[in-house]
Amino acid sequence: MQMMQGCLARNPFARMTRLLGSVQCSREAGSRPGPQQQQKQKPLTMAVVLFPGFELLDVAAPGELLGAVPDVARLFYAAQFPGPIASSCSELAGGTVGPSLVATHRLLQGGSISDAAGGQPFKPDAIFIPGGKGVRGEVSNDFLVDWMREAAHEADVVLTVCTGSWLLGVSGALDGIPATSNKNALRNGHPQKAAPNVLWQLEARWVEHELRRSGGRTTLFITSSGVSAGGDAALALIARRAGMEVARRVAHRAEWSWQEDSSVDPFARDYGL
Repeated sequence: MQMMQGCLARNPFARMTRLLGSVQCSREAGSRPGPQQQQKQKPLTMAVVLFPGFELLDVAAPGELLGAVPDVARLFYAAQFPGPIASSCSELAGGTVGPSLVATHRLLQGGSISDAAGGQPFKPDAIFIPGGKGVRGEVSNDFLVDWMREAAHEADVVLTVCTGSWLLGVSGALDGIPATSNKNALRNGHPQKAAPNVLWQLEARWVEHELRRSGGRTTLFITSSGVSAGGDAALALIARRAGMEVARRVAHRAEWSWQEDSSVDPFARDYGL
């Protein structure tokens, strides 16, 4: 699995990207957390959405990095049906079924979650949608698609990794918003066909976009490229919430080589984008 110049790439969908997204491409893909974004904020309650065939590293890398800073986010692993959820280790490229992660929380209608024992429902401040082999089936899961749309509308932060943006895009939550996805999927045109109203950015490690909603509320969308890019995007979120010093410290402790410039995307050229 998995700026302006990137939007003009050699790809059958490049013209669409140029027409719809090139104006925002350089601003969004190269965004940096400003001083006003680095003040201390309350921890996010983040629903990590699991489904059969999610890509293991899509969840594990951001989960490790975000889990290292509980002052930034508290992670709740949730699924339509709680319990062990089998992951994928690059099955689409000849890999194997991966280990299962336990979803301790249940997705509920209206964009809420509750613990598996049926505790008090609550709406998470943030949602995290991974990609993986299972995306190809989940795009037809009306319950999950509806849940994502409703949860994204209420959330302060929406994070996707790899083809998680393809899945979220089907819900309409990314309509009119610059976003990126797995490079092989973009090369094959799957996200573009499934969600044509998204401003797909073909060359970006990750893309950040703040959407202003009614009442002055905003939702921060962070969509990353394939698999390992989710770690870089998670560190970008940490930088926004806690500052660059904290994000760099987390990366260093994890021995993670963080690509801090979201516009640097070596894999786009590899895939002919």
